[in-house]
Amino acid sequence: MPSSEDRSYFQRRARAELAIASTCEDNAAALAHFRLADEYERRARAMAARMPVAAAASSRGS
Repeated sequence: MPSSEDRSYFQRRARAELAIASTCEDNAAALAHFRLADEYERRARAMAARMPVAAAASSRGS
């Protein structure tokens, strides 16, 4: 079962990839980081959908 820690990890990675993308001077590299951020966000959303309601509510503060 996914945990709120797993979801938090994917959310942190998405934010990190967005930050890296925003500093890239090369468009291809920026695009790669935006795609990674999208994938991490997709995984975080998927985990949220599978988490029990109580666990999802407690992870909202992250």
